[in-house]
Amino acid sequence: MRKFIFGILLTIGFALVAQDSVRVLTLEECIDMAVSRNLTVKQNQNNLFGAQSNKKQAYFNFLPNLNANLNHSYSDGSDIIAGDVIAFTSWNARPNISSNLTVFNAFANHHLLNRRKHEFEASRYQLENSKLTIKATVIRNYLNVLVDTENVRISDQRLEFLEEQLEREKKRVSVGVGNLETVYNFQSQVANEKLNNVNLKNQYQSDLLSLLQSIQIESYQGVRLQPLDVEDLDILIDYDDYDQVLNEILSYSFMLKSAEESELAAQSQLKQARSGRYPTLSLFGQHARNYTSQNDIDYTEQIKDTPTNFAQLTLQVPIFNRYQTQNNIDNTKVTMMNAQLQADQAMLDVTNAAQRDYLDLVSAQTSYQTAQENYEALNQTFEFIKKRFETGNTDFYSYLESLNNKNRAEAQLINAKYTIVLRKRILDLYRGK
Repeated sequence: MRKFIFGILLTIGFALVAQDSVRVLTLEECIDMAVSRNLTVKQNQNNLFGAQSNKKQAYFNFLPNLNANLNHSYSDGSDIIAGDVIAFTSWNARPNISSNLTVFNAFANHHLLNRRKHEFEASRYQLENSKLTIKATVIRNYLNVLVDTENVRISDQRLEFLEEQLEREKKRVSVGVGNLETVYNFQSQVANEKLNNVNLKNQYQSDLLSLLQSIQIESYQGVRLQPLDVEDLDILIDYDDYDQVLNEILSYSFMLKSAEESELAAQSQLKQARSGRYPTLSLFGQHARNYTSQNDIDYTEQIKDTPTNFAQLTLQVPIFNRYQTQNNIDNTKVTMMNAQLQADQAMLDVTNAAQRDYLDLVSAQTSYQTAQENYEALNQTFEFIKKRFETGNTDFYSYLESLNNKNRAEAQLINAKYTIVLRKRILDLYRGK
């Protein structure tokens, strides 16, 4: 008796542990985990930090630099003075502070600042686009798992139903009113459905693994997904017209904005390169003090009494620099043309994706209406044929065909529902909703 009670308690304990180990994830939780852990998102965050640093540096380029220097030298040798060779040892020092300011450089600093601003915005939009991309990936993977779950549920119900029918026919045979051929047929269908059930569960595990890899969860054991509400007919059928959806997507697209900012950055880079053809004007100033050991005055007095101020205005006119300026201009032209092509490609990609997702949505909505009517009709037909089969008024193959049609229609209805939800959520995501 003690062993029996202990066994019951142990079983209950294992059941409670197993129940606690089940982790139910919602779509929002999966999205948040994927965004926070995705390596591409983190890399784009680093790129944004670098772009911000470059923009800050571009502002500081307008300011003069300031440097403090201390030159200390030692000389040991001899010289001829008034016909006599005189040996000497000399210590010299020249502490100074200097500053240099670029007065004019054909607005190169202004063009560089504009370039860095656009590069920063491009990096910011690229970061947001990477977040958007991983969100869409999670939504697709999440809904794939939900569809797999429903397909497994249908298969489980079908398998349970076939096994019940098999046991029923076996009992009928045992009392002499059944047919062995029908038993064998049911056994064959049960075996086929078991294989189909295993394949569907393998597909479920594969899609679940893809989802959990996208959110970087190491173990998928005990993980379940929170189902979505797909029963609201208005949600499944109604949606905005295509022109409105496309315009909102184009105005919100981070990919498009990033490409446009990159194109503007390339234009500023070209202007910056062209400024290398023009003269530059710079101002240099220095304040220095001098000390030499050849004087009998001590170090402090010499430093105090020898101030020297120096100012210099320099105009540099480029005449020939071995084709470097023109080569730089040509390279930046290529960069700008490629940026323009990338902006055009981004516009094409965004438009094509919107068209594809919207068309899939419309097709799924049409399929849903048809699948719903088809399922209701086939389910009614199956119930009718089932009663006729149980009373011996129809053959096994008609019964099986009706069951297959009903299960197929139910799967099509579920797939249409989740496809509508998938496309709507992704379109709304790209619309900024």
